[in-house]
Amino acid sequence: MRCEQSQHPDRSYPPGPLAALARWAVRRNRLVLAAAALFVAVAGFLSSGVSAHLGAGGWIAEDTPSARVRGMLGQAPHGGMPPLLLLARTAGSVDDASARAAGVRLVEDLRHEAGVTGVDSYWTGPVDPATEDLPSPPPDPLLRSTDGRTALVALWFEEGGQTRLDVTERVLTRAAEHDGPLETQAAGQAAFTRALQFHSEQDLLRTELLAMPATLVLLILVFGSIPAALLPLAVGAVAVTGTTAILRAIATVTPVSAFALSLTTAVGLALAVDYSLFVVARYREERASGLPHDQAVVHALRTAGRTVAVSAAVVAASLLGLLLFPLTLMRSLAIAGISVVLLAAVASLLVIPAALARFGERVANRDILARRRRAARNAARWHALATAVMRRPLAVFTLTSGLLLLLALPFRDVAFSLSDERALPPHSPVVRAVQDLRTDFPQVGTEVDVVLPDWHPTGRDGAARLDAYARRLSSLPGVQGLRTATGTYLDGKPLGPLCTPSAAPAPKSPCTGLRQFTLSSGTWLAISSQPRPYSPQGIDLLRSIRTQPAPAPAITGGVTAEFLDTRTVVLQRLPGALTAVVLGTLALLLVFTRSLFLPVKALLVNALSLTAAFGAMVYIFQQGHLRWLVGDFTTTGTTDLMLPLIAFFLAFGLSMDYEILLLARISEAYHRTRDTTRATAEGLQAAAPLFTASAAVVLVVLLALAATEVTMVKVIAVTVASSVLLDAAVIRPLLVPAVMKLAGAANWWLPAPLRRRLPYHPDLPPPRLPTASVTAADTSA
Repeated sequence: MRCEQSQHPDRSYPPGPLAALARWAVRRNRLVLAAAALFVAVAGFLSSGVSAHLGAGGWIAEDTPSARVRGMLGQAPHGGMPPLLLLARTAGSVDDASARAAGVRLVEDLRHEAGVTGVDSYWTGPVDPATEDLPSPPPDPLLRSTDGRTALVALWFEEGGQTRLDVTERVLTRAAEHDGPLETQAAGQAAFTRALQFHSEQDLLRTELLAMPATLVLLILVFGSIPAALLPLAVGAVAVTGTTAILRAIATVTPVSAFALSLTTAVGLALAVDYSLFVVARYREERASGLPHDQAVVHALRTAGRTVAVSAAVVAASLLGLLLFPLTLMRSLAIAGISVVLLAAVASLLVIPAALARFGERVANRDILARRRRAARNAARWHALATAVMRRPLAVFTLTSGLLLLLALPFRDVAFSLSDERALPPHSPVVRAVQDLRTDFPQVGTEVDVVLPDWHPTGRDGAARLDAYARRLSSLPGVQGLRTATGTYLDGKPLGPLCTPSAAPAPKSPCTGLRQFTLSSGTWLAISSQPRPYSPQGIDLLRSIRTQPAPAPAITGGVTAEFLDTRTVVLQRLPGALTAVVLGTLALLLVFTRSLFLPVKALLVNALSLTAAFGAMVYIFQQGHLRWLVGDFTTTGTTDLMLPLIAFFLAFGLSMDYEILLLARISEAYHRTRDTTRATAEGLQAAAPLFTASAAVVLVVLLALAATEVTMVKVIAVTVASSVLLDAAVIRPLLVPAVMKLAGAANWWLPAPLRRRLPYHPDLPPPRLPTASVTAADTSA
């Protein structure tokens, strides 16, 4: 279709990179659409089965003392806390001949399973796959339940997230198929990870079944036609399949967390809706003002495309902060988030103009709600609201800020931990197994590993020093048992004769199984503690262990030590990550707005909504309120250390997306009018229908995710949904107009040196004084 430029000499094809890109996409629309379809097909094929290559871990910091302990103990067949514990229960006693025979057969089968590096049980003692014959040492009382009907079988696996999941699946399948008087339950970190992945996959499927129909109906209402509603789905398909293929490729060279896959779908769909809505709405405005079809596409991308590009850059910059944390989970989320943001932006800047050029007349003319939209625009309710707010800006600012700060108050009481089995639904078999483990094996508890690197208890003097150290540690309050190379200890006393590690023990001596505590890299002690690992009592016990004098410099490991080390690393890296996010956002917004005040204002008002959302996180999930509203979950009295970080970067990105849209509309209006009050009202009138519609779609997806049975996903979904709701209902329509009015001319102040170095963007016309020729279409934009 040829453009009738003579009828619009002042609005012909404009210069600039985005306009040039739009012209190219319009001319090559068939090529662009075919390339997008081919990209989705190829990316979908390459990413098939991606979940099988992703791990479920990555929540623990790397390069820490506790990580060093885990690495050292991982070299031994029975080093460290076993990832999988089987509770083998019988109707009689575990000492009966039939139970013992069944237990020995079970160990014999499991130790030969591929990926199993070691097995320990009540009946056999420590066994590794290379052992020819199963030993028969005296039974270990720590592996027998208090009622004598349950015995423990502990298994150690090869390192590697997905490898461990595969081995866990095979081991549990083999144990379930075993005949005999024993029934098994699974506990331990490997069982928890397996259950978490299973419930997450089930919840994701249920979420898609719930959210997709509702989202499609909402998209039809937002866009006004089925063809237009399919545009964000097309953009989302490009972004999600492309990101999934990227994760699949990266997983071949470095571990990638499966948690990133859920983020990809949610963020990809949210941004696809936002960016599609921005471009389509601007295209319809240009058509309504009288521009020919192709020319309207170019003008839409010149303005809305710039908003999309800047929004994508800001969201990607905010996610870059996650790369500064030495955790696989955070880096996976950063890679997935940045990929999906950039792909969504590229698809919006290419696919949407091509689709509009090919099918634009249908998109423009088949808006079933066009009459209502015109009526709402003519009513100018958002314009009236902004005007009313700006009549009393100080009062509105005080009330809204006070409300947000009040909502943030519960975050003062946040207590951090890491997620355990209580993140699973209460009906999960793993939850019941852990409860039985704590009831029947109170002596097992939480393991704390103490390693004495490069030190061995050689000779009587070395054994005596290790014995004295073990007696001190086992007498600490909260310690329920200790095992090391010199023996098994309880309440400061050995339960048997003192073992001499340098001497060869008798074949059936209790010292036989304790030789595992002397490694080539040093000697270690396994301490069983009664407090939960992340509780204040558990942390105090670990600190007491660290202060005890040792025969050689000692380092501690185990879940409590890993949590403390991870918390320390996160707190050390957090200022740098926040600084990088803030500086990157300020720089991008400075170029976008040509103002010093507006970027700072954007960060401050977004911080208010985020802190209020964090207050809701603590109030609901840590303190246990409003279960009737968000669904049932187990209250632990703590908040997972990683969840506020993940929620912050997601909510910050979405919030900045809406902020950039509003600032773009206000800036355009100010360029026409040079009147801040009028520009703010006109900008809100133009942007509010877009960001409220986008927020509605995002809330549908997030609330569907909130129905999940996995508490971690529920926490992130509800927190981000709270931030989006506050942003759309309070921040943009109330707080922003109030601040804009109070700031006045300061909104647009820019020092002369920066003004000279920041020329007007070629896709944005230079400012001009308002004239009487401003059209009705301009004033209602």
